Amino acid sequence: MKTAEGVLECKAKGIFRKHDITPLAGDNVVVEGQSGDYVIAEILERKNSFGRPALANADNLILVVSSVDPSPNILVLDKLIAMSCKADIKPTIVLTKTDITKAAEFIGIYRRAGFSVIEIRRFKGIGLGKLTSMCKGKLSVFVGNSGAGKSTLLNDLCPDLMLETGETSKKLGRGKHVTRAVELYDFKDGLIADTPGFSALDFAGDINIKPDELALYFPDFAPYRDHCYFSGCSHTVEKDCAVLDALKRGKIEQSRHKSYCAMYKELGARS
Repeated sequence: MKTAEGVLECKAKGIFRKHDITPLAGDNVVVEGQSGDYVIAEILERKNSFGRPALANADNLILVVSSVDPSPNILVLDKLIAMSCKADIKPTIVLTKTDITKAAEFIGIYRRAGFSVIEIRRFKGIGLGKLTSMCKGKLSVFVGNSGAGKSTLLNDLCPDLMLETGETSKKLGRGKHVTRAVELYDFKDGLIADTPGFSALDFAGDINIKPDELALYFPDFAPYRDHCYFSGCSHTVEKDCAVLDALKRGKIEQSRHKSYCAMYKELGARS
């Protein structure tokens, strides 16, 4: 636990377990006790929280995606975007390894959908300055699938971290899980959080929303979703659906709608 007096080793009071409350990285808390025997007595109100990564009070959610090795997992990325939008955080997509492979089509999809995309060209130092500026004074959470280059990116931002990095498995096409728990580091009067990587994301298990609420977390659907003929439109198969009409006219990206349908089905199977 970081305090004005330094970092303290604390235990959580037993009452938190009784009420099924788990302290999270990023929590603001009240600490009681004396040297060698500190406890977390109270967890202050959170402005947001995530089950995966287990973290609270984020200002920036930075979604790290590799252009190659492994190739972008669009469904996982769109799940993370929806989770970010539910927490009322506009995500930033950071595309790594663009020194190796260009990804104009991928970048265009997400920029047309209204999201900020930062290209990282590591060997030319492109993109790091913009990313550094947006992290100043903020709690910035870096999230990405295994092998996306998240730890390498954080080392480039802050060389003192010296985080362990891993290579992508050629057999499995995904990275090794190098970061094993959420870690917070001081950075430019703020904090950056490194989080464990993953190769899949249990969306329905990690986000508490109903299928008919999902479209709210696809901001690129916003201009159309309230103009459907049926008030309870799922935006998947219905006639006179304004979202499907926008999809046909190229106003909504095909890959985004495909992810939406997969997530809608996944949520429906759990409800």
